[in-house]
Amino acid sequence: MERLAALLSVAGGLLLPAAGSAQAIREFAGHKAPVYALAFTPDGSRMASASFDHTIKVWAAGSGRVTRTFTSHKAKVLALACSRDGRRLASADLDGAIYLWDLVRGQDPRRLAGHAQCVYAVAFSPDGQALLSCGEDHAIKVWDVKTGKLRRTFRERSALYALAVSRDGRYFAAAGLDKRIALYGLKTGKKLHTLEGHTDAVYSLVFSPDGTHLLSGSGDATLRWWAVHTGKLTALQPGHTDPIYQVSFSSDGRRLVSAGRRGQIIVWDAESLKPLHSHRFPGQTLCAAFAPDGRSIAAGTAKAVCYVMELPEHVQ
Repeated sequence: MERLAALLSVAGGLLLPAAGSAQAIREFAGHKAPVYALAFTPDGSRMASASFDHTIKVWAAGSGRVTRTFTSHKAKVLALACSRDGRRLASADLDGAIYLWDLVRGQDPRRLAGHAQCVYAVAFSPDGQALLSCGEDHAIKVWDVKTGKLRRTFRERSALYALAVSRDGRYFAAAGLDKRIALYGLKTGKKLHTLEGHTDAVYSLVFSPDGTHLLSGSGDATLRWWAVHTGKLTALQPGHTDPIYQVSFSSDGRRLVSAGRRGQIIVWDAESLKPLHSHRFPGQTLCAAFAPDGRSIAAGTAKAVCYVMELPEHVQ
């Protein structure tokens, strides 16, 4: 997988605002290897980062102070997800291990074992009772969060890099190496559509907040919008010149961010699909996410640093 294998060497240093810009960019340094995944708690008070150094760090979003470091993983950590109530964090690694962390009580994590190879993506159901995971073994697994037991397994025909669950809990989608996106009903387990059109691997998926559309980012450097009910492509958006590793909506659904391999992030108006703001971080951007208040964006990079960038007022 290109996003996992082709990490670039980049220079260090503090990133400063551009001349004439009101932006503030903070540097969260502490990892010793590339930062591959990020997740905010729903209240925005904390941000978790997962790294190739086998650790997960939990940061106070306001001060940038590390409040916890989780060290149970024995391999590179590739995926993170936070439950909607902010109580649990899920993580997954290169060896296929999945851990469930209690962010409130800080108890020892529960390990979920069942994937035969590395796990690239995890996602909670909206009610927090189920966790979905997918990876190199072509499998999508649904776990019971309370008991840690495996509920169900779905099989696709290639490695799976991306996973998303709709906010209303009706759908989930997975995609990866073979360029196709599989769209399922979460409660029924029925495959509803196979979405085809990307010309390279699909690295990221996210449902629109209203659940009507699915957005995909790909190695073909395009964003594609799909109608959930019909499975039809409704828009194809160029803009990046290199593979798109992450797509993410703001909490209110008004904005979305896409992150490209060479450090570029673009903020888009979700209704018009017009680009509103662009910034290029040093080196390779491996992940990006909106803070819950929609006023800033976090990015994880190959230089082992997380950046939190305040957006200009007209973009917020």
